[in-house]
Amino acid sequence: MGALRLILPATLAGVALGILGNDLAIAPPALAVAIAGMTATGIGAILGRRGGVVLVIGAALLGASAGAWRHAATDPARADPSASVASLVDGQEHRIAGTAVDDPRPRADRLQVVLSDVMRVDADASRPLKDRLLVWMPRGIDVHVGDRVEIAARIELAEDFDGFAYREYLSRQGVGAVARAREAQAIPVTGGIGTAIAAVRGTLLDGLNERVPEPEAALAAGILLGVRSSIAPEISDAFATAGLTHVVAISGWNIAIVAAIVLAIVRPLGRLRGGRWTTAIAAAGMVASYVLLTGASPSVVRAALMAGAMLIGRLGGSRAHATSALGLAALVMLLVAPSVLWDVGFQLSLLATAGLIWFGRGIERRLGRWPAWLREPVALTLAAQLTTLPVILVNFERLSLVAPLSNVLVVPLVPLAMLASAAVSAGGVVLDLMPATPVGDAAGWFLGGATWLVLSAMIAVGQATAALPLAAVDVAVPPPFAIAWFPLLALGVWALRSDGPPTDASLGVPDEAMSGALSALARLLRPVPALVGLAVVLGAITLGTRPDGRLHVTTLDIGQGDAILVEAPSGASMLVDGGPDPELTLRRLGANLPFWARRIDVLVLSHPHQDHVAGLVDALDRFEVGTILHAGIAFENAAYDRLLADASLDAVAIRRVVAGDAVALDPLTSVTVLYPSATDAATPLPEGDINNGSIVVLLRFGGFSALLTGDAEAPVEAALIARELVPPIDLLKVGHHGSTSSTTPALVGAARPSLAVISSGEGNEYGHPAPETLATLGSHPGIAVRRTDTDGDVEVETDGRTYRVRTDAGWSGLTAVHAASDPGSIGPWPFPTDTPFAACSTRQSCRTGSASTPMVSPGWRWPRPAWSPRPVSRSTAGSSRRRRCCTTSTSRRSGAPVASTGSSGRGVWRRRGTRSSRCRSPPTPSPRCSTRIAIRSAGRQ
Repeated sequence: MGALRLILPATLAGVALGILGNDLAIAPPALAVAIAGMTATGIGAILGRRGGVVLVIGAALLGASAGAWRHAATDPARADPSASVASLVDGQEHRIAGTAVDDPRPRADRLQVVLSDVMRVDADASRPLKDRLLVWMPRGIDVHVGDRVEIAARIELAEDFDGFAYREYLSRQGVGAVARAREAQAIPVTGGIGTAIAAVRGTLLDGLNERVPEPEAALAAGILLGVRSSIAPEISDAFATAGLTHVVAISGWNIAIVAAIVLAIVRPLGRLRGGRWTTAIAAAGMVASYVLLTGASPSVVRAALMAGAMLIGRLGGSRAHATSALGLAALVMLLVAPSVLWDVGFQLSLLATAGLIWFGRGIERRLGRWPAWLREPVALTLAAQLTTLPVILVNFERLSLVAPLSNVLVVPLVPLAMLASAAVSAGGVVLDLMPATPVGDAAGWFLGGATWLVLSAMIAVGQATAALPLAAVDVAVPPPFAIAWFPLLALGVWALRSDGPPTDASLGVPDEAMSGALSALARLLRPVPALVGLAVVLGAITLGTRPDGRLHVTTLDIGQGDAILVEAPSGASMLVDGGPDPELTLRRLGANLPFWARRIDVLVLSHPHQDHVAGLVDALDRFEVGTILHAGIAFENAAYDRLLADASLDAVAIRRVVAGDAVALDPLTSVTVLYPSATDAATPLPEGDINNGSIVVLLRFGGFSALLTGDAEAPVEAALIARELVPPIDLLKVGHHGSTSSTTPALVGAARPSLAVISSGEGNEYGHPAPETLATLGSHPGIAVRRTDTDGDVEVETDGRTYRVRTDAGWSGLTAVHAASDPGSIGPWPFPTDTPFAACSTRQSCRTGSASTPMVSPGWRWPRPAWSPRPVSRSTAGSSRRRRCCTTSTSRRSGAPVASTGSSGRGVWRRRGTRSSRCRSPPTPSPRCSTRIAIRSAGRQ
C-alpha cells in the first residue's frame, strides 16, 4: 500500500519531465515511452503487492509520455514555423486581426494587448495562426476581453534585455512575436458568457473607481477582482520588499477567505443531515463564481485549485488528503497547459501551498503560547517561505527579512479590505441606478471612505516595513541550490512528524484563511461600535480637508507632459491637461485631493497631443466633470476623439473657447483665455504645429496671477506680446516642458514672473528643460525656477496678497504678489456652444444655448449634494474641494522636508507618492497620429 501512495506523485513527476524533455528536444519518442509505461503498469498489476515499485515506474513513464505529447500538441508553431505569427516578420507592414484574450495592461502612454486567433486581413487567403501576438497600441483605444482588434503594424521578434530572455519567456506564454500598432481599431463582440462576465466585472470596477481615489482603488481592484494592471509601481515594489506580493494578486489566500466567508454564512446548514458536504458545495460554488468574475485567468484558476486542495484537506482531516488534492490539481494544470511548468507564479503557488500543508501546523504548534492573531500569520508566512525560498532566490535574487512582521500587520486588514471593496463596488452600482438623495450621497461617502481608509493603512504598513533597514537583502544563488534545498525540507518534514506524539492538530491542515486571527480581530471590532467609530474618523478627516479660502495651483509630477490642478478658495476645481500616463495622473490627483472629492468642475485641454490629453480620458471616467474646454482645432488622436465621445455620452458640457472668453471658478477666481482667437483657430497654425494651437489662459485671484501656456511656442508668445495680452504675472508655467522653442526672452521680460514652473519628465529623451531655457530664466535673478523632474509636485498656495511654494523639499517662505490691489470679482461668462469638431460634430447629446461654468460661493461650505438640480452625470457622489480653515492667511507652516512616501502639503491628508517614472512626449513638431478608434455605442463598461 505504501508504493500505491506514490503513483500520483510519480505520474506528476513524469508529466513534468516529459514536458521538460520535449522542450529541450532530448525526450525519446512519446509512443515508445507510452508503450514502456503500459508494459510496466501491466507487469506491476500482475505481480500485485510485490509489483508496487514496477507499478510506480509505469505510472511515471505514462506521465512522461503524456507530458511530451501535450507539450507538442499545444505548441504546434515549434513543429510548423509557418503556423506562427513569427512567420510575418519580414520588415513589411501587415494588417492583422485578432481577439483580445486578457484585459489590456496600461504602460505609461501605451496599452499592451495580447491577441489570439491571429490572421492576416490583407491576404487573399488567410488562416488563423497558432500562437499569440503581443501588441502595443496607443492609449485611448477602448479594448475589452473578447473584442476583435484590427491593427496595421510591422511584426517583430521580441528582444532580450538586461540579461532577461524575454523572447523565450513570451514563447512559453504562447506569444510568438510583438508589434507596435500604427493604426488600431477595436470591434466589440456582443453576446456570450465571456462578454457578460466582463461587463459585470467592468460595472463593479466602475462602482469602485468612482468612489475610491488612487492609488487605493487600483489596490482594491487587484485584491478583489484580480485587476493588477494599474497598481502603482512604488506600491508593488514596496510590497515585494516587505513580502506582501500575495496581497496584490488573487492567490489561494484570497480564495480561502472567500470560501471562509461563505462557510460562515451557510454554517447553520451544517447542523442538518449531510450539512458538512452541503456547506462545502456552497463554498465551492461561490468560489467557482468568483473565479469566473475575476476573469478566470490562469493565475486565478491556479489559486482556486490550490485553495480547493486545502479545502479538501480540511474536510478529510489530514495532510495526506490535502497533498493528494494538491498533486491532482497540479497534474490537471500541467496537462491542460504544459507551458505553466515554467511559470514562476505556478511554481510559487504550488510550493507555497505545499509548505502550508506540511509545515503550517507544525510551526504553529511550536508557537502555541503566542496569541492566535500573531501565531497564525507568522506560522503560515514561515511555512510558505520555507518551500518557496529556492525559487525566490533563483528568479528574483532577493530575500525579504521583514515578511513575518509585515504579514502580521497586514493580514488582518486583507479580509476587511476585500469586504469593504466588495461593498463599495456593489453599493456603487446600486447607488448609480437609484435617484440621487442625501442618503445615497452619505452611503457613497461612507463606503468609499471606509475602503480608502483600510487600503491606506495597508499601503502605509507595506511601505513602512519596506523602508526598514535590511528589509530585503540581495542573494545570488545558482539554480542547483533549488535541487539541494528540497531534500533538506524532507528531513524537516520527518523531524516535525517524529517530534512528540502526533495529535489531531499536528496532523491537520492549517486554516489558510487564518480564522484565528480574524476571530481575534472580530472580537476587537464589534460591528456597531466599529461602524460608528469609522464614521467619526471619516467625518473628522472630511472636516479637516475642507476648503481653506486660498487658491492652490499644483503642477503635478506626471512625467514628460502637463497636468495642472487648480483649486479655488471655495472648493471649485479645474484640471488643465492630463499628462501621458492616466494611471500616474490619477495617483497624483489622489495625492492632492481628499478621498471624498470626486468632482472636477472644469477640464481644460490645451491641445490634443498625447502627453496632454491621455490622462483626461480617465479623469472623465473617474470624476464627475462639469465642463470640458478645448480650442476645437482638428487633430487626429484616438484619446482626443474618445474624450469628446465619452463626454457626449455622459452629457458633459463641451465648450470651444477662443481669446477673450472668461470662466469664473468662483466670484473671486477667474480664468481668461488669451489664445487662440477665432481667427487663429480658423487659419493654418504657425509652422503647421498643433503646439501653436495651445490654449493660453490667465488665472487671477486677488492680486495673484498665473500664465498657463500649454505647449505654445515662440510665434504664439510673439503674438501675445504684440496684442498686449501679457501683463506682469506671479507664476509662469514654462511652455513646452522647457524646450528651446518656447519661453523667449521677450516673453519673460514682458511677464516678469517671480516664479517659473517647468513640467518635464525625469531623464526624458528630449533633454527638457533645455539649457538655453534655463539660461533665459536664470538671467533674471528675481525668478525662482521649480521643476517637476527634480522637485516633484509644485504647489503654489496664495491668499491673493502673498504666496508660498511647496515641493519635495517642503514649503518656501512667503512672497508678495505683483499686483497692489484686488481687481475684484469677475462674474460668470455665458459663452456660446460650439459643436465639437470632427467625429463629434454630429452628436445630438451636446447641449445647446448659453451656459456658464459651475460656480461655488465664496468661503467655506459643503459641496453641492448630488440630489440637487444639475446636469446629468455618471456619478452620484458630487463634491468640491474642502480644506482646513486657516486663522491667519499669512501664517508660515513648517518647511521641513518630508519622506517620499509620507504626507505633505496642506494638512495631514494631502499625500505624495514616490518619484514618477520616465515618460515620453511627442517631440517638436509632433507628427500627426493616424490611430483610429472604434467607439462603443453603449459607452464604457
